Amino acid sequence: MKQYKFVLKPRSFFSTIFASDTIFGTVCWYVRYLAGEDALVSMLRDFESDPPFLISSLIPRGFLPRPLLPFSLKEKSEDIDKSKKLKKIKWIPIELFSTYQNNYNSDKIAEKEDLFRKEEEIAAKLQAVEVTRNSISRETGTVIEGILFSDTYLCARDIEFNIYITEYSDKYSSIFHRAFALACELGLGREASIGKGRFEIKQEELNEIEKKIFAAKGSHFVSLSLCAGKNLEPLSYATFTRYGKLGGEFSQKGIDGTLLYNKKPIVFYKEGSTFRANNRVNGALLKNVHVDSRIVQYAYAYPLYFNPEISDAQ
Repeated sequence: MKQYKFVLKPRSFFSTIFASDTIFGTVCWYVRYLAGEDALVSMLRDFESDPPFLISSLIPRGFLPRPLLPFSLKEKSEDIDKSKKLKKIKWIPIELFSTYQNNYNSDKIAEKEDLFRKEEEIAAKLQAVEVTRNSISRETGTVIEGILFSDTYLCARDIEFNIYITEYSDKYSSIFHRAFALACELGLGREASIGKGRFEIKQEELNEIEKKIFAAKGSHFVSLSLCAGKNLEPLSYATFTRYGKLGGEFSQKGIDGTLLYNKKPIVFYKEGSTFRANNRVNGALLKNVHVDSRIVQYAYAYPLYFNPEISDAQ
């Protein structure tokens, strides 16, 4: 097993902090473009049983998703206020996680006053920018008078992101690296064709604190990726429903002349959700997400193990 990270620095506006399934789906298209459909089908077939590698979602450098555990509500109003504030915290410094990895407790985390300031600093570096455009007639190719629409993008300033990688096999390492580099160069997410979602990318080894926390074992794990699957044993979690769409050529041409580009809704556990460790790879490559059986959805958990100070009964 080999662990490392890709460091991404934005070069353009981008639509969101990309989740693991979006990243994986984009990479799959570039594997197909670079190596052909047979190579992609072979890779996906391996993912159905034993994934050759796992990927995390995009994570601000120096931070981790906050592990979701219950906060012990007390009668004091200041403790209730801390609980409410803590729920708004998505990221915690990696050093803070390391400090409490073997005795993680939400009450202790909530006492860190500078945690809220750091969250504000991340938000300040990820400013939302609204872009208003004229609507164009598809029939004439000219502007439709009086009709405008707006899109919102993220404009990142002085921030980099990590994507953690775990390789269980180097079978697809070369093509995966080439495909991922090309995806970052040409754009991740929506409107990549007009210059959005472009990133500088470099591969780095884990630093000393990352080596320490990823090497640790624990009774539970926090997922650094979106995940779903029957083998997950959740402790505390947040979910959302993904109404996915097909990408690449399928989003433009449809499949076999049919423009059915919507996937079936999927309920995902969000990054930061916590689960009981069970000595196996958790999550799945989901099938039956589209009427075309070839379409699948990446939903493997990227685990970071820890020991929470909480009983299962809570």
